Amino acid sequence: MKTLKIELAIAGTALFALGAFVATRPPEAQAVQAAGLTQFSKADFAAFDRDFGMDGETCDVGLKRDRICFGGSPVEHLLQPGMILPREIPMVGAEFRIIVVTELKDDTLRTVRFGRSLALVDPKTRYVQDVINLSADRFDDARAPALR
Repeated sequence: MKTLKIELAIAGTALFALGAFVATRPPEAQAVQAAGLTQFSKADFAAFDRDFGMDGETCDVGLKRDRICFGGSPVEHLLQPGMILPREIPMVGAEFRIIVVTELKDDTLRTVRFGRSLALVDPKTRYVQDVINLSADRFDDARAPALR
């Protein structure tokens, strides 16, 4: 029980320090923060591993360090920027690890993974803002035709 109290005290101190930092930062700090992106970048594409071995098989694309290999999806060939995602296609957010390795996106958009493709979708309107095919050989080839 004593250990729990010590851990709670440490956590409380850390939260207090974080709150103090946020409260005392200069007003200019807001302007320095990068605005969320509305398209995928080269850094997003480069964050994923391609053609690596896992469990005796070759993985086309995934996250090698986290042992995640992406399989195909029957939906990914339908995705295009500017389309409205049909209601019958579930819009499940991408795994946390995928969101972490991609650059910060606009708060109004959700990163959704369909097989080996990522889409930025407005969850309210289901408007597809951007699509990137992670199994492409180069970033320029990964872009949807409408954005080239």
